[in-house]
Amino acid sequence: MSESTGNRLWRLRKLHQFVDAEVREHDGTGVEVLFFYNGALAYGRQVPTLAAALAEAAGKRAELEREGWMFHW
Repeated sequence: MSESTGNRLWRLRKLHQFVDAEVREHDGTGVEVLFFYNGALAYGRQVPTLAAALAEAAGKRAELEREGWMFHW
């Protein structure tokens, strides 16, 4: 399981696998968008604003949904 303290935006599932997107805001230094695969950090990126983080997460979600992943909370 992830030890994240971020806010989960969404979870997608495919078969018995899952991907989570989370954001973490940092005081004055920007926002991290993080992607977890089955609870393990797979990818993260720091961006300057929450809007940029949400756009990054939306793009990844669209990509995964095209590959057959489905929304699951």
